[in-house]
Amino acid sequence: MVGAVIGKLRSERAIGQGDLAAAVGVGQPAWSRIEKGGSALTVDQLARAAAALNCSPSDVLQMADKTVLEMKSQNFQVSYDKPKRGSPEKDNTGLLLLGGAALAALIIAANKNS
Repeated sequence: MVGAVIGKLRSERAIGQGDLAAAVGVGQPAWSRIEKGGSALTVDQLARAAAALNCSPSDVLQMADKTVLEMKSQNFQVSYDKPKRGSPEKDNTGLLLLGGAALAALIIAANKNS
C-alpha cells in the first residue's frame, strides 16, 4: 500500500519513476516493484522518497492507513502478505490491473475526504 501511495504522489507531482528511483538510490526496475507491492520498502527508502516528494514519511504512512481503512470499509480484502512465486495471485495480471485501478480510485477518494 505504501508503494502505491508513493506512486500516486509521484504521478501527481509529475516526477518520473526513474528520477524518484535515483533519488532513493535504487534502479528503476527495483523501484517499479516497490510501487507495485512486489518488493518491500526500507525505512531509509521511505525517508528519501518522501523528501523527494516534498512530504514526510508520516504523511505517506497516514495516506496508506487511510486507504487501507477505506478499502476495508468497502469490503476489499487487504493482505500484507506478498504473493508467493507461482501462486494464482502472482500470475493473475488482469486482477492486478483491476486492483491497481481500484486502489488509485480509493487513494483519490481518501485524499479528498481528508
